Amino acid sequence: MRRITDLHLDHARQLFLSERSRREATRSSLSTPVAAISFAVFALSTLTTQIEADRWRQAPALAILALGLLAVIALFGSAYQVLRSEWLFVYDEPPRLVDLVPDEDGLSEDEAERRVRSLLAASYAVAYEQYLQGNTLSARRRTWALRLVLLSLLLQASAFAILPFHLAGGSNAAV
Repeated sequence: MRRITDLHLDHARQLFLSERSRREATRSSLSTPVAAISFAVFALSTLTTQIEADRWRQAPALAILALGLLAVIALFGSAYQVLRSEWLFVYDEPPRLVDLVPDEDGLSEDEAERRVRSLLAASYAVAYEQYLQGNTLSARRRTWALRLVLLSLLLQASAFAILPFHLAGGSNAAV
């Protein structure tokens, strides 16, 4: 068995703590897409109050409705990405040390200390790997959530740009 020194243990602990800090930073940054989603929902509700339902067959109204539907789909996709990112933080935890420590009866104090040091170093290494993978995936999902919110806002901006043509009235032919 390879000897695990205090240096190994400290290094594994530092890697783990660094990745845990990154995990918390990524988790707290999820508030950005959530806030953007709420802003986009408010903008979408403003758009829906402006459209005149009795003109739904006119080309501008159909375009606004299509853009609005695509914006809603993008918002749901964004919310899904946020939930999947958060899921990794809640349900991706390393094993507890007490569940990993074997019974040390019959071992010398020196041998027991070496075993526990090795186990701690291995536990930190495993937790670090799990956090590293989870953080990378969560950051990717957070980025997709932001992209989808931006897409939704762009679709809504396009719909708002068409809105004056819709409100202009009867000059548009029915489709």
